Amino acid sequence: MANKKNNRSRTIYYYRAEFKKFDGLVINETLEEMVINSWSKLNSTSERSFFSSKGRQIVGMKISPMRATLSKGNRDCTTICLGIYEEGADANTISRPSNSHIETSADTYSAPIDKEYLDGEAFMCLYGNHIILSPTDLLRAATALQYFESLLNAGGYGKEANTLNVHQIADIDTLKTIHNEGIRNISINSSAYVSTFDYLSRNNNNFKTTPILRKLKEMAESVLDCLYEDDNVADFNNIDSLNANIVISHDSRVKGEQAEEEGDQLSNAAFQLIESDLNGYRITTKKGKTFTHDKIIVKSKVDVPEHGKSVNRDAMWGQLVYTLQQYEKSGVLEQ
Repeated sequence: MANKKNNRSRTIYYYRAEFKKFDGLVINETLEEMVINSWSKLNSTSERSFFSSKGRQIVGMKISPMRATLSKGNRDCTTICLGIYEEGADANTISRPSNSHIETSADTYSAPIDKEYLDGEAFMCLYGNHIILSPTDLLRAATALQYFESLLNAGGYGKEANTLNVHQIADIDTLKTIHNEGIRNISINSSAYVSTFDYLSRNNNNFKTTPILRKLKEMAESVLDCLYEDDNVADFNNIDSLNANIVISHDSRVKGEQAEEEGDQLSNAAFQLIESDLNGYRITTKKGKTFTHDKIIVKSKVDVPEHGKSVNRDAMWGQLVYTLQQYEKSGVLEQ
């Protein structure tokens, strides 16, 4: 008897692509148009496969045009499926619980000939320079977005790829709240902040950093590094039990021009954190509301029929197009 199909929960995020203008480069095409053209020039999945981190490869599996019902009428959009795998990697199996076995252990199982085990799928919908993306734990957003740069380079858009900047969009109502209420303090979770900073630096060439964000990283590293007697900087990737929270606060009871300037500096740092893809911070407003990166960004959750350890591709694409329509209707695409 066939197994009953269940739903899996997937998170959808909203990103926007921009192209920096320098050296007289004029870009007349959107990211969607360049992706379509590059994909059409690369006639095989081998040509559309690029190495990722830790020996994994990310492959462009399928692209499909779809129609979105928007306020100005039906418009074309493009849905894409990406997969990630590791060459020659085995999967683990475990024996089904049995009354005849006292103990069990994990075994390995090799993939069939000419196939590899899928580590994760990312699904996206492109509409102009708008990106509606559903990543996975193993095929994270930074890796999926980095695929565009590799694809454009391979498709003859080398200059455009070098100017591509993809950034995550924050919820406009949340930004208004933070702006209107002002900043009481910023709390930095040292381990989480440093680890996400390092991950984005390694895996996302479009990761934008600023002097303030870099100084916050150095401060987070130094807090734990002060416990070590030698001159080697602590390796945050190997720290299991130590952590430190750094709190930078502004006392609104203090009046004067200097106090106002200091409050503006704290607000500037807060909005730089918001505009980055960094995690590991918490912003508290002067009215006591708290916001983390996960609460600030535009995102939504959907339930999609499962397909093995992944989800049904067409159903997921349908959810992405529906989300695009809802974001356009609510004005998110225009903010």
